[in-house]
Amino acid sequence: MFNSDAIAYIPLFGTAVLAAVLFVVLVIVKTRKTAKASYLTFLSLGIVAGDCLYTATHPGMMRFVLLLLLAAAIQLPYLIMLAFGKPKEDLSAQLLPEEEEKKPEIIVEEIKPEEVNLIEKGHAFVTLASESFGKKEGLQTLLDCINKTCIDITGSDGGAVLMVDDFEDSINVKSFMGNFPPPYTLPEELPHKELRVSTSFKFASFPLRDNIFGEVASSGKAEIINNPKEDSRITENGPEDFLKLGSFIFIPVKLPGKDIVIGLIALSKNPGKEFTQDEFDWAMTLAHFAESAFKTTISFSEYSEKNEISKESKIAENLVNILLPKKLPPLPGVNFGAYTAHTEGVCSDAYDVLPVRQDRTSFMLLDVAGKGTLSFLVMSMIRSMIRLLVNTPQPASTILSLANREICGELNFEHFASAALINYNAAKKTVQFASAGSTPVYLYSAAKGTIERKSTSSEPLGVEKTTAYKDIQFTVSPGDIIITYTDGLVEALDSAGKQYSTARLTNIIKENSKSTGKAIADLVKADIKKFVGSETLHDDQTLLVVKIQ
Repeated sequence: MFNSDAIAYIPLFGTAVLAAVLFVVLVIVKTRKTAKASYLTFLSLGIVAGDCLYTATHPGMMRFVLLLLLAAAIQLPYLIMLAFGKPKEDLSAQLLPEEEEKKPEIIVEEIKPEEVNLIEKGHAFVTLASESFGKKEGLQTLLDCINKTCIDITGSDGGAVLMVDDFEDSINVKSFMGNFPPPYTLPEELPHKELRVSTSFKFASFPLRDNIFGEVASSGKAEIINNPKEDSRITENGPEDFLKLGSFIFIPVKLPGKDIVIGLIALSKNPGKEFTQDEFDWAMTLAHFAESAFKTTISFSEYSEKNEISKESKIAENLVNILLPKKLPPLPGVNFGAYTAHTEGVCSDAYDVLPVRQDRTSFMLLDVAGKGTLSFLVMSMIRSMIRLLVNTPQPASTILSLANREICGELNFEHFASAALINYNAAKKTVQFASAGSTPVYLYSAAKGTIERKSTSSEPLGVEKTTAYKDIQFTVSPGDIIITYTDGLVEALDSAGKQYSTARLTNIIKENSKSTGKAIADLVKADIKKFVGSETLHDDQTLLVVKIQ
């Protein structure tokens, strides 16, 4: 201890603490790498802190001074090096040129004239496609433009554009220009005259196999054929000059984004000329532009067709609703209920109640195949014939047979219909009915509490002119229920794809057999709506309930 004054220890401890704090701060700086810190500085601070603490506990001025001198001497070489060493250059000035050197050089290639021409032609396709909307010959104009452009760009002597018909499983010529010798076997009866052959080609239709057009369209792969005689899919038809084969390019046209072939571009050069790889590539580029143009045209056509179908279906639905019975007169001996729901675009179901004779009341149910106005036309024809014939004493089977004979072969489109005609004699409590196609007739027996199918399978109306339908007769008692419906009712689907089913329908009828015919029909309607939920219906639904009083 310093004997002179105890206060002298305070600066020693203060210096030791300050040195320790500086040591810790430098450690943090070193760890975070925010600045450079020399290890000599750490050593000097350690010596100063240790010197102060040791001198406070073991007094001795000489040792204290010598250790301070040592700490300063350790720092001296480092400070001299910093003072007289080579100055460091500005790093930012150093890095800038390097960064500039690392920037990639942007090379702008000159676009070739033929590429500019291809882009302009492709743009013309798309423009023409948009202008073709609503025009009667719009699609044909687009096809001819594509054909002519491909011929001009590739230096071809002739070309054809063919379109695939999915319904007929064929590919048909839609545009034909120039000299294009047919690469397929000509019909034997066709004379080898240039005009006759080219005219035949213009309207030709080919299957999607056993010919070069169908094979390429089916494979979906473009081909360049400079030696057609070596290709087994190609036929040369004769020695005439206009039938001699040269070179061909065949390029399938697909819907963009889909691997679906919708057409084919075919190009031809006369004998002695060959297509180059560049010409093939140009044709491929034009085909891609044509695909975009076709997509625009087809999308609009589908939208337009759907819109027209929607309008047509709405008209047909309104007409069907007009034909449905609005207010029925009192029906002797029965309590009647009906439920019908038309699906958008279908409009094929209809029913009628005809109390036209004193000895019977007739109930008619029709389900016509097809959609829209065509199905409505067939339905209205059959309905009119049956309404006329029920005024006669003819039985139900004869009425259906006569109606079938009248519509068979009279129309130039398919027109089939399922039907049920039920005649009820309230005085005798007898039922006579005949059915055609898939329309069933059931009887609920109040005495037995069971439901039995009475109808049998038979040909629909409109299939065979000579079809003869059969009558089925039985007696009924009060409380019995006659049920008939169209297949759209029991085939309605829920969200899981499960059908409503005949079993569910008959269970509702059994459980509510004490109710009126109208109440039963309303219960079935509510149950179907609950079963289907938000799912879309795909067919009309009609139910007739005739309860015997």
